[in-house]
Amino acid sequence: MRLKLFFLLVIVISRSLYAQQKIRLINNWEFLRQDVGGVWEVVRPVKQGNPESVPLWSPVSLPHCVNARDAVDPDVNYYQGPSWYRTLLDIQNPYPNGRTLLHFEGAGQKTEVFVDITKVGSHVGGYDEFTIDITGAVDAFKKTDRFQKQFNGKIPVSIRIDNSRDLEMIPSALSDFNLYGGIYRYLNLGYVPSLSIDKVFAFAETDKSGKTGKLSIRSRVYNYTKQINADITIRLFDPNGKPAHELKKNVILSNKDITIAEFQVKKPQLWSTDIPQLYTLEITIGDYKQTEKIGFRHFEFAEKGPFILNGKRLLLRGTHRHEDHAAVAAAMTEEMMRQEMIMMKEMGVNFIRLGHYQSSFGDHLGVG
Repeated sequence: MRLKLFFLLVIVISRSLYAQQKIRLINNWEFLRQDVGGVWEVVRPVKQGNPESVPLWSPVSLPHCVNARDAVDPDVNYYQGPSWYRTLLDIQNPYPNGRTLLHFEGAGQKTEVFVDITKVGSHVGGYDEFTIDITGAVDAFKKTDRFQKQFNGKIPVSIRIDNSRDLEMIPSALSDFNLYGGIYRYLNLGYVPSLSIDKVFAFAETDKSGKTGKLSIRSRVYNYTKQINADITIRLFDPNGKPAHELKKNVILSNKDITIAEFQVKKPQLWSTDIPQLYTLEITIGDYKQTEKIGFRHFEFAEKGPFILNGKRLLLRGTHRHEDHAAVAAAMTEEMMRQEMIMMKEMGVNFIRLGHYQSSFGDHLGVG
């Protein structure tokens, strides 16, 4: 009987731990600031000293910007062209039939991703995050002889980055700021179950009095189980961690964004620039759980008047910010961004104009 209870406890605990496992890929990268004839040149077996080993690769860590130095050199133009990154990954997905993902927080300006010589995805745009599913290519490569003989059980991942001038791309190369190249934001290796959440879109607001909050939630789902519907549990916790709302429902799954809930919250604790109160939204689908931070607030621009936040006038004291830093250019670390936010808060800033693209910092910086 005790043995049965033990196994039941293990099953319950293991089911409750299903969440995306994410690993930041910072070290053990090699970099080449030029193009090659093709991806085979990046992964072919070449002994050191062999003429085919040219061009030479440089060791780097991520985030990394191609233009960390030349962008501020007054005597040369900064490099705009293709570059390559490569590494070997130990991929061990813990989930049965789970998906293996590469999540880019931003790379500039055009990206192509390869597992061995197989192109697994591409992206255009230097400032928005994107995810590439490498599951199929990884599984296929593990069945080859080269997986063990050449790469000792590791997965070769190669990434081509290109910030060449392109007047047809947004932002255009005619912009008044540098269009940097490189994997200049964090890159993550992620594992998720076959049924899991890709994105959560939560819109929180209140009425003018701030007495009633409204929360609308949409979601995008990974569904490799071929299920038609699934049970979802939604829990909302206030800034002190106390339960504020719970909802259980069955939803029809789709390959498009689905609306999963809309409900009211009485007397929400309001988010403001001085006291940024944040609720925790927890969504469980099947065995998978994901959490997000949200804030309830009401704002308006009074006609020919001031900006109103939560029923009170707020004088916006702002500054302008580019994601750029000495010696690293766009490859700012979280520590750098956090320090920058602290300096702005100490200046009295409560508003930031982001120029002229999505920035990579978020509530994970822990700066109120």
